Amino acid sequence: MSLENIHKASEIIKKLQGQRREKSVKFRETWYKTIEASPVKKRRMPEDFKDSSYLYIRSYEGDNGYRPGANVAYWRSPDVMVSPVSSLNSYTTELNAGTLYNIKCLVHNKGDLNVPSAKVEFYLVTPSLGFDTRFGKKLGIASTWVNCYSSSEVNIRYLVEPSDAGHKCLFARVFSFSPLDIPLHDTLLDPVQDRRIGQKNLNIAGQATQMNLNILHMPQAQLTVKFVPLTREAVLAIRHPVAADFRIIDKPREKAEFRLNFAKETVADVIDVKLPKRLTNLRNRLGEIKRGIDLKINQPGKIEYKDAAFHFEFNQEGKYNLKEQKRIEDEMKRIHKMIQSGERKASDFKKEIDEYRQMNLERRMTLLSMDIPNIGLQKGELAGYDVVAINNMNGEIFGGITLLVHG
Repeated sequence: MSLENIHKASEIIKKLQGQRREKSVKFRETWYKTIEASPVKKRRMPEDFKDSSYLYIRSYEGDNGYRPGANVAYWRSPDVMVSPVSSLNSYTTELNAGTLYNIKCLVHNKGDLNVPSAKVEFYLVTPSLGFDTRFGKKLGIASTWVNCYSSSEVNIRYLVEPSDAGHKCLFARVFSFSPLDIPLHDTLLDPVQDRRIGQKNLNIAGQATQMNLNILHMPQAQLTVKFVPLTREAVLAIRHPVAADFRIIDKPREKAEFRLNFAKETVADVIDVKLPKRLTNLRNRLGEIKRGIDLKINQPGKIEYKDAAFHFEFNQEGKYNLKEQKRIEDEMKRIHKMIQSGERKASDFKKEIDEYRQMNLERRMTLLSMDIPNIGLQKGELAGYDVVAINNMNGEIFGGITLLVHG
């Protein structure tokens, strides 16, 4: 089709859309009068038809796709499940090398249009606070038909390679080209902001052990990571099969002194953190906690422990400083609200969304080493923690991991 014919077709479509808007107003007025004259009182007025889909993957129980939603853990999606093919009902979060697994994702559509081909991508990565597809392994893609106001599931099979064994974080992302329902960003996977992202980031580890995790950040960033203990009820609400084999306790018998450091694979100045035996009167004892060291092994920023949290500061070379980041993030919040309300469409903000995507392409992944302390658990006991990552620029959570520690 020539460019001239494309322009003509576009004009015809605009004309038809205008006629629909005009006639829909007249039809609504007539229809409302009919309902009001009905002998059946208090009838609900019909909602307007919206020619769009509304794909989403739940991040928590009761999630209806609205973002940003409740202040909950977005990293334990009930719609993303992993189980060995030999025992499909035995859901797990730990992968064994040489084992074939089935990975399932449930997809929902709250829109008025059917989605003939909803595509779901699956990504595997080291447990991560924030995630970008450039730093993970794509396991595969599957598609399914999703009716309006309905749900459907997709499954893929994955044979675990030795390098992928152990505790991993799994992401699923759904999208559609017709009708157009695509993620806010090409590579950034943020279930806090994007309803199309599902994340399963739950790890089981023994006390007095060490594990690695990633943290995603801009070149210039100030972040906080907290370890939040979970109540017995919160651990049970996760409904993980392993909980049935342990006695879940509310609080560890000793103060849990988790420790985060840049992994050896990772280079730069660092403030090493030497935790005191007791964390009381911490403000008055910072001189005892911090000591400078002359390491040259791959440490891209600074870590400091204070006020019962780990504070990260990155000052690497980048185009967007903290002020620019906040301006773009605030603008995207405003746009997101208008899109969610149905007032405007994402296509109305191409320039702003492109700037947001360009900014996020600067994000980097840094490998951390986490020491899990001996928290006084006996054999057969289990305690839960949420590892929560917060962007100090806006005070918002951008990532998290649930950690179940056993004796």
